[in-house]
Amino acid sequence: MNEHPRIEPQRQYIQSRAEDLLGRVESMTDEELRWTVRLFADCLDPTEREGLLRGYNEYLRLEDLQRFVSGFVPRYTERALVDLETKRMADGSRLDELTDEELQSMSLAEKWGLLERHTSGLVGYKLRRELARLFMCGNYDLYHGSGLSESSVEFPIYHQVQERLMGLPEDQVLALAARVQEMTAGLDQLSPEQADEVLARIRSAIGGSVDVHQPMESLVGGRMAKLPLVTEPTTAELAADVKEAIGTMTPEELKRSFFVLLDLMTLEEIRRDLSPLQGQYQSAHNIPPEILSALVPIIAAKLGDRNLCDFADRYRNGRMLAMPPVGDQVWSLLPTDERLKLLEQDNDRMDLAQSSRHLAKIFLSLEYRSLFDPDAQVRILESNGYQRLVSKLFLDFGQPEEGRRLRELNRVVSRMMLEAEATPEADRDNRLLQIRKVIGTALDLPDEQIFAGTKGREP
Repeated sequence: MNEHPRIEPQRQYIQSRAEDLLGRVESMTDEELRWTVRLFADCLDPTEREGLLRGYNEYLRLEDLQRFVSGFVPRYTERALVDLETKRMADGSRLDELTDEELQSMSLAEKWGLLERHTSGLVGYKLRRELARLFMCGNYDLYHGSGLSESSVEFPIYHQVQERLMGLPEDQVLALAARVQEMTAGLDQLSPEQADEVLARIRSAIGGSVDVHQPMESLVGGRMAKLPLVTEPTTAELAADVKEAIGTMTPEELKRSFFVLLDLMTLEEIRRDLSPLQGQYQSAHNIPPEILSALVPIIAAKLGDRNLCDFADRYRNGRMLAMPPVGDQVWSLLPTDERLKLLEQDNDRMDLAQSSRHLAKIFLSLEYRSLFDPDAQVRILESNGYQRLVSKLFLDFGQPEEGRRLRELNRVVSRMMLEAEATPEADRDNRLLQIRKVIGTALDLPDEQIFAGTKGREP
């Protein structure tokens, strides 16, 4: 049997591409280097990716990125040629006869059409990757275009969806794929408008399986935003100014920074990242400065751009607490009912600690503007009443009935906060007071605590 005619042109292309890239590495920008790595990494299985990308993250300095890409391109090229060699006798009529690069260059219509004829053509990581690519398909034209798979690597949400799909059990992925195949069947016979409706349902099914529910237009922000594709930045890889700032902190400043970060973490993150310390120290207050100086920058890198005002910014610009941000421009265009729907989805994804903190910060903010003031929120965080109130909400409202009362109070307050944000600025303090009264009454707090610092403004 002779080698299939498609193989030699691909072999020549892969080799010439490597020569071209290596000749341009020194002149490539940060974004071009990162895009090259993403494009190639998306053709690797998880084990290969871990091996070939060891030591890489997108926060490397430009010269370090150039050095990495100079070594990565030859290693990847060798792998791509081996993949091509194993498929050289196949005619490519089935998806499992195609290389990862061939799959990346094909249209979704071609791939899902082949999968309809040979349902076992994709399994494992390849099936999960194609589901993630299909999730990124917003319309009929993209479904038939050959460039979507390559362009998908530019967007953070694609990597998030693919990573979550990789974590799903095989039977769940196969069931999802079967459901998607039912919807893609006959898609070519539909009008573009009808096809767009089906594609929206497909995105909803795939997104629902990995807990991604935002509108499509809110998912394609952050093009080429830096991603830790393999590992998150470590202390050694942090920017020099961050390391310098940590190095000059006093023990009290380190402790303050740690407690701020702690307030931004989910229960799962605390369990995963801090459980070793819980067995060594009776309280977070007892962790020595030398431990904090190493821990604070690592946690900060993992949490990214979370901040103490996210609980309020969710109403103003769609920042969200438990879901990815919607984005300022998209949020400003959404009608109120759509904003409320997203806020309620965010509420549903909050753990009990996040819900309790959200309500406590609103209650303890005596002026509307202080909701958006980081310094004011630090003072609240350090106040005697904050942790007591969070504990009361968590224990009295969060524990019974799987948190039903806490979630209901959170839902009511979220609606009121969204309405307050839409009112004239002069009326917002009174609106906040009404919201604080709802929280205080639910907690059976005395009036003097509810109306503290608001003399003359009781509704």
